[in-house]
Amino acid sequence: MKRLELLDYGRFFAAIIVVLFHYTFNGIANGKITSISHIAEVIDLSKYGYLGVELFFMISGYVIFFSARSGTASKFAAGRAVRLYPAYWFAVLFSSFFALQWGGDLMSVAPRQIVVNLSMLQSFFGVPHVDGVYWTLVYEITFYGAVLLLLLFGLQRHLRTIFMFWPVLLLASLALGMNSLPYLGGYYCYFSAGALFAVLKQQFRWRAVFGLLAVYVLCVKFSAGGAAHLTEVKGVEFSPVVIASVVTLFFVLFAYQNTHKGESLKLPMSRTLGALTYPIYLIHAHFGYMVISRFATEENKIAVYALTIAMVVAIALFVHKFVEQRLSSVWKRLFTETIGRVVDFLQGMLLRMGAAYSVSFSRTPPGGG
Repeated sequence: MKRLELLDYGRFFAAIIVVLFHYTFNGIANGKITSISHIAEVIDLSKYGYLGVELFFMISGYVIFFSARSGTASKFAAGRAVRLYPAYWFAVLFSSFFALQWGGDLMSVAPRQIVVNLSMLQSFFGVPHVDGVYWTLVYEITFYGAVLLLLLFGLQRHLRTIFMFWPVLLLASLALGMNSLPYLGGYYCYFSAGALFAVLKQQFRWRAVFGLLAVYVLCVKFSAGGAAHLTEVKGVEFSPVVIASVVTLFFVLFAYQNTHKGESLKLPMSRTLGALTYPIYLIHAHFGYMVISRFATEENKIAVYALTIAMVVAIALFVHKFVEQRLSSVWKRLFTETIGRVVDFLQGMLLRMGAAYSVSFSRTPPGGG
């Protein structure tokens, strides 16, 4: 898949608005930043920064469609592990180090918690996250897991059809009150939207267009429908109109990306900005909360905000250059020899089981059983 520079900018934009949401609004609202108060003029906009997560999920759906169609199940699994784990391992250890020093009651960590978090599967074991932002990784892993399962069963050529059928399941689950189940509603609507844009990028299909319109309505309903709850929980008003408008802009971004102009757009530093997005997201929250609480006052908070963001970007650059790039061959070999081999074994076992069943079925006499 050709690198899409506009999406790299989209990734970075999503990361920055999430950072601003946490530093200027949510960290203060949830009591993790204790030394300063809100800047009213800023939070009128930054309180909507959490919607960057929705944009992340759309980008994941878009990119994964192409990744899954271009390789084997083992290659897909190893590639996703290389993308997710090295920076994540650094982030867990980095955030844990500062939490042990400055974490206090709200951001403290325990040795067992750190170890389990290194698996990225802590949610499935009921273990708290080292950093609250890791909750989004649960959605990423479950989405990747579903795609991997399709590849294991040899459905790679049918991914386009499956993704075009997904909106039907989403609508049916909403009608049946089952939309809280995994893959059937909520944030998964954004993965579906991204995947449908990818389908349309590859080949125009009216069914994909109609599915995308349905998913757009579901995304707006999900996100804008939460405005009243956010207003009650956070103590400031969230406008469903603003939320719906931001979500609409995300869809407009992808529609433009699918045009020839959008695909061929050249933007400065896009590769670097796109690469920094994931480590920025992983390390910014609790580390930033602790730094701001420790050093910011009402008089110097603008300077501390700027310094904290600069530190996060610098650390993210280190993670990208040294952890991800410098050691890339190590990670590729590690995950190919571990996860890749396990997936190859599972796929081989499924193929043998399928062949055995086929032989057994073909030998069954007519009317027999």
